[in-house]
Amino acid sequence: MSKNLGKCNYMVRSLSIGEENINKSKRGILLIIISSACFALMALIVKFVQHTSLMEIIFFRCIPSIIILPILLKKKNMSFYGNNKPLLLLRFICGFFAMLIYFYSVRVMSLTDAITIRQLSPFFIIIISSIFLKEKVFFYQIIIFLLALLGTMLVIKPGLRLEILPTIIAVIGSVSNAGTNVTLRGLHLTDHPLVIVNFFTFSSCLTSLIVILWQGNFYFPDPVNLLLLILLGLISLLAQITLTKAYQFAPANILALYLYSQIIFATMFDFFFFKKMLDLFSVLGLSFVIISGYLNYKLKI
Repeated sequence: MSKNLGKCNYMVRSLSIGEENINKSKRGILLIIISSACFALMALIVKFVQHTSLMEIIFFRCIPSIIILPILLKKKNMSFYGNNKPLLLLRFICGFFAMLIYFYSVRVMSLTDAITIRQLSPFFIIIISSIFLKEKVFFYQIIIFLLALLGTMLVIKPGLRLEILPTIIAVIGSVSNAGTNVTLRGLHLTDHPLVIVNFFTFSSCLTSLIVILWQGNFYFPDPVNLLLLILLGLISLLAQITLTKAYQFAPANILALYLYSQIIFATMFDFFFFKKMLDLFSVLGLSFVIISGYLNYKLKI
């Protein structure tokens, strides 16, 4: 009797743990979708502040973070400057160039094109990791990367024209973004995510301010643009927080696919705000990119 009761209690506990894990995964998925929507919304705002220089956009984007993050770090009694200074500095350099190029590509390309190219980062991570971290590259990863590359080409359809230059620059930005993520693999062993974000935003804010003062072309934005830039900073901070929290609730192999929802949000914004429709090649290309992203993480499980 007691033996059967023990089995029943074990089954109840197992079901309870399983249900708790499912609920956590659902929360993680919801947060990653919110984060993706925020990243796409950031790109949309950059599109609307066309007359603001890229350095000013970066400067204003960082202001809410450099005000709020130190308060959070102080409450948690954490270091403002981090432990692994060389890797934090490398993460800042890669991240700063990735952000600068991303904002540039958003400005000169459609949202869908710019965000689709940015989603090549996971595949460049594989290449960079194999070179610098000596991680093994599997044959299936090469095939998946080629599928993603084909999908990107179908979306942006680069030809022998001047518009190919922004595409090349956007791809370089995707490589730089991949470098940022590779540095995070080492930093997660030495520094808290809030410390990493704080170091990056403070360094980005300081660098952009120095460049603005050196160029001597700072123009205080009008009330509408100022509101948009402040909103950009707040949405950026929300995107970072929700992204970080999502990975606390669910593993990367579950959440990774939902990062590609940025492409869906970008397509919706392109349609509603700029009346841009996707053609058949673009739809096919987006499908290739999303499928390749899914396979890339599914086969790692």
